[in-house]
Amino acid sequence: MDEVELDIHGLGILLYSAPAVADIPDGADYLKDHFWQPADVARHVMECRLTTFATGSPGSFRLRFWHGAPDESAVRAAAFKLRLGLRVEEGAVCVRDLYDLMEWSADCPPRQRVPAPDGWYRLTVCSSPPPSGIIGDGQVIDITMERVSRRPDLRWEGVPTLYE
Repeated sequence: MDEVELDIHGLGILLYSAPAVADIPDGADYLKDHFWQPADVARHVMECRLTTFATGSPGSFRLRFWHGAPDESAVRAAAFKLRLGLRVEEGAVCVRDLYDLMEWSADCPPRQRVPAPDGWYRLTVCSSPPPSGIIGDGQVIDITMERVSRRPDLRWEGVPTLYE
């Protein structure tokens, strides 16, 4: 298991590998120009290169990355869950605040990188409210990275939202 602790100011978390964002110029407001409309977000998520999910709240999150098939009993027990896809390249996944897209910098801090072999992954994202009941108050989010042979089949028409 790999873990990333992330304090976010935005309302979501980004997952990607470096080649997926190589064409975004430093300083660009990619959020406003390409990632604001729900249909644009859905398109990115369906491509499985720059993917995201809404947390519904800023705050402190502890993302735990598991490798392999998801524990289906843990998935059923989680209050919140969703499935995403991701193409891993260059051996790492970057984990960032959605609002980083407002003034983009390609620099992904080492503590926000998760090692993973290159390939396609189906991501199972699960969480439950923290003990305080406040989303983003030390919230644990489990992300299981299941390697698959091709891009996962997904159906998103808007922004994937973990907490409704």
